Amino acid sequence: MIVRTMCPKDIAEVAEVEKIAWGPLAASKETIAQRSAVFEKGSIVVIEKGQVVGYAASQLTDHISTKSWDAQTDCGQIAQSHRPEGAIAYGVSMSARPGVSGKGVAHHVIDAYTKMYLGGGCRAMCVGSRVPGFVKWIRHNQDGNLTDYVVPQTDGRFRDPELRLYAANGFNLLWDMPDYFPDEKSAGHGAMMIRTQM
Repeated sequence: MIVRTMCPKDIAEVAEVEKIAWGPLAASKETIAQRSAVFEKGSIVVIEKGQVVGYAASQLTDHISTKSWDAQTDCGQIAQSHRPEGAIAYGVSMSARPGVSGKGVAHHVIDAYTKMYLGGGCRAMCVGSRVPGFVKWIRHNQDGNLTDYVVPQTDGRFRDPELRLYAANGFNLLWDMPDYFPDEKSAGHGAMMIRTQM
């Protein structure tokens, strides 16, 4: 797989990947173009056999919070939230076509961002992760809550598959985030994950 900065000619394919991954919550072509216009090197694509199989957008910031994805990313537009001199890289979006071979899009995106950001002056990379196993878990653990769900179990593993994905790529939990992003499987909730320089 090849990871490179997104070009204008990629936008139609990127929008298709976003639609596959996020359905009605997908970024539009206009939003994808806007992110690139604000912070070009923060928008990357993953190419396999000449096709865009993955896309990610990021911004630089000087702080993170427990606020919603909309509040932390300027509703995904990043025009008001990106800070060119910020020392924290914040993941705005990541999407992939299903059935990608090898280590997968997330691994390649995180590896590229790690080299770019943690190798280039940022002190941390953060991502607000959805928690798509939460709704199923809470049905069987009605006395539980979001904090219980996102905290690692006694063996150190996360219950949630998305949190496990980030943990496998060097991220640690900072905090849970109620009402973070309108993902149905997460009941709208999320968790802030962080990776710092080694």
